[in-house]
Amino acid sequence: MIFTFVESKALLDALLTAVFTGTWSTIAQNAGSPATNLYLSLHTADPGNGGSQNTSETTYTNYARITIARTTGGWTTSLGSGTTFSAAVNAATESFAACGATGATLTHWGLGLSSSGAGTLLAAGPLGPTAGPAIPFTCTLASPGVLTVPGYTPSVNDQVSVYQLPGTEGLPTGLTEGTVYYVGTAPGGQTLTLSTTTSNGAPVNTSATGSGILIKQSQLIVSNGITPSFAASAISLQAT
Repeated sequence: MIFTFVESKALLDALLTAVFTGTWSTIAQNAGSPATNLYLSLHTADPGNGGSQNTSETTYTNYARITIARTTGGWTTSLGSGTTFSAAVNAATESFAACGATGATLTHWGLGLSSSGAGTLLAAGPLGPTAGPAIPFTCTLASPGVLTVPGYTPSVNDQVSVYQLPGTEGLPTGLTEGTVYYVGTAPGGQTLTLSTTTSNGAPVNTSATGSGILIKQSQLIVSNGITPSFAASAISLQAT
């Protein structure tokens, strides 16, 4: 399973502080007590741009966040050029605790600074089935909202999330960032409508046009005995 990177306000703020003041909160190596680990979490809904590590965090039986060291042993990074995105991927297999009696339906991941509680969330994004960057889309027909997504041939009931790109007109009014939508109809080519339900549900109406990025995803259902486990390089944080 692939994680596609979507930055949080906390991370953007930290980056600005690092660039312009030479410090990066508790992460920088010149801080009094620099963070040595990051903590991976699983969520039942999008924790949101302003969320914390425990926002919509799963509580399936035996669940606990995973510790990943802030070292080359924990992460492998690559700097992009041209049309290639910069990325960081997990260097080793990462496995959460096996589910006990009470399960959950997981939709998103998070990465932050605390092993438990409402810690600082640095990044979050939807759980996705395949590698690849988020795909830009435009919506030029407001009601129902028909999206044009070059490079993506949709199928009815595909699960997707949409996100706003900084510096653009923003998402079409009526679509919510991070919500799990289903492709309701695929009129042809690389166009689609979105629905909040499966099985060719009613298209979501939008009251204004707009644009953003679309990420294909899949829910992960865990039940008794299921161990969410991710191979090396399966957790991909891509700067889009």
